Amino acid sequence: MIQFSKVLGLSFLGVGVLALFLSYSVSLSVLEYSVWNCYGLSLNFSLLFDCSSLLFMSTVFIISGSVLIYCSWYMDDEIYYKRFIFLVLLFVTSMVFLILIPNLICLLIGWDGLGITSFLLVVFYQNNKSLGAGMVTALVNRIGDVLLLTVIGLMVNEGGWMLYNGVMSWEYSGMPVILLVGAITKSAQMPFSAWLPAAMAAPTPVSSLVHSSTLVTAGVYLLYRSGFILLSSEVGVEMLKVLSLLTLVMAGSSALAEIDLKKVIALSTLSQLSMMLFSISLGLLSVSFFHLITHASFKALLFLCAGVVIHNNMKCQDIRSLGKSWSLMPVSMSCLVVANMSLCGVHFLSGFYSKDMIIEMSLMGNESVFIYVLVILGTLFTSWYSLRVMLNVLFGVNKVVVKSVFGEESNVLKASYFVLLVSSVMMGWVLSSGVENLGCSVQLTLVDKMMAMSFLFLAAGLFSSSVVYEAKSFLSKPFWFLSGMWNLKWLTTQGPSQVLMLYSDVIISSLEKGWLEKVGPQGSLEVLSVFSGLGQTYQQYSFLKMILLSVVSLSLLLFLSFSI
Repeated sequence: MIQFSKVLGLSFLGVGVLALFLSYSVSLSVLEYSVWNCYGLSLNFSLLFDCSSLLFMSTVFIISGSVLIYCSWYMDDEIYYKRFIFLVLLFVTSMVFLILIPNLICLLIGWDGLGITSFLLVVFYQNNKSLGAGMVTALVNRIGDVLLLTVIGLMVNEGGWMLYNGVMSWEYSGMPVILLVGAITKSAQMPFSAWLPAAMAAPTPVSSLVHSSTLVTAGVYLLYRSGFILLSSEVGVEMLKVLSLLTLVMAGSSALAEIDLKKVIALSTLSQLSMMLFSISLGLLSVSFFHLITHASFKALLFLCAGVVIHNNMKCQDIRSLGKSWSLMPVSMSCLVVANMSLCGVHFLSGFYSKDMIIEMSLMGNESVFIYVLVILGTLFTSWYSLRVMLNVLFGVNKVVVKSVFGEESNVLKASYFVLLVSSVMMGWVLSSGVENLGCSVQLTLVDKMMAMSFLFLAAGLFSSSVVYEAKSFLSKPFWFLSGMWNLKWLTTQGPSQVLMLYSDVIISSLEKGWLEKVGPQGSLEVLSVFSGLGQTYQQYSFLKMILLSVVSLSLLLFLSFSI
């Protein structure tokens, strides 16, 4: 089965490269099959092939192929390896359906398939932590499913459910907002952000898929395809802008205080998703999709490298307990540095071409100073926590004794890194010529330059103070506020559970064990007990007396009747 996963991974890589070449030559094509047609309403199963769908599908296949090759090393001692590979294939298939299907009803195949398979993959290790994380993931995704069904109901007047055609015959005032909220549940924007770090309970290869090109990008891709609906609503645009910026700052600040390596990378994904959605709110749909593609490659590479570090340190994920990995795993650490630098937007790497373009295009708009401050602050946070991870994992000194099992890096690992490494370096440059508005530049005024310099000095001061802060105290209230994602974890998971538990206790004491019990079964039992007691007493002590009285009365009547 391990050899099969390697062959399957190589096949996926081949299909991904083929789809990448076809994306430059294939024009818009729609394959359609009529499933149901009645009284003017039709349900068609459609497949949309254009540059965007083929490019995104090639990204999914390339990353999935690399992950499957990586699984043959990472999961080689797993008992249920066949089950794991089968779930991964279902997961990838669901994402491909979501990419290619433009019909909103048939799109639920991929949308719901992602939710179901993600739950099964998160609970794969079958422990309490995985079950809790899987339930949070599934319940939040069900909110998006319900809202998508609501959009389907609103589009019944269209005579069809082709969401990507760019033309709506009716004006729906509330549909853009409903579509937006349904999409951000998948992309984990505020207030639905708590499930994304919790989903780190899944195996690391699954995390690499989820955070690069599959589950969390589904909401961004849906809004990118249906951007004409969202941009027609001013309320929806402003709502998306505010939520994305708040999530950007929240994710970056929380990653500064997080000590779990996988959760730090998960929060970095959250901040980059916020950048994509912020770009959509500005109307830069092509730039958002460009960042989606470039982000997928270096984020998958980052997770694979983090998985090697965790695997070789006896599953330890605490960055305080990791260190000195540079000399022991040079290839993996080199790839981790490249992925982190691309995440930070270092010049001429993939992240630079897309991320900096979003920032520059936002500065060219007539936005308020507050939005400008939030964008720059969130960008600085990205560089800050990326540097923190590299310093701890590559050069840090272990603060506790951790058993390490280091060996020579296998050729399987190097093969799984290769394509993602090339994509992290070259993808931005290769695709930049085909994305709209990339020829634009921004002319900064003196005030803008001074403000940017002040932010750099502020970041340097905060970083130096954080080193002292982590050394002195790790248990202060600001730390717990940031590590709890601004208390979103409590507000969306433990908080509602505690409120419901308290309310259920009140219901039990006042209703089920109170007056409802008295009026209901217990009261009925008491009344029936009284009547049954009277009946039993009557039968025991009065039955013979009544029989004797009846016989005497009947005899007396007969005697009187004969005497007369």
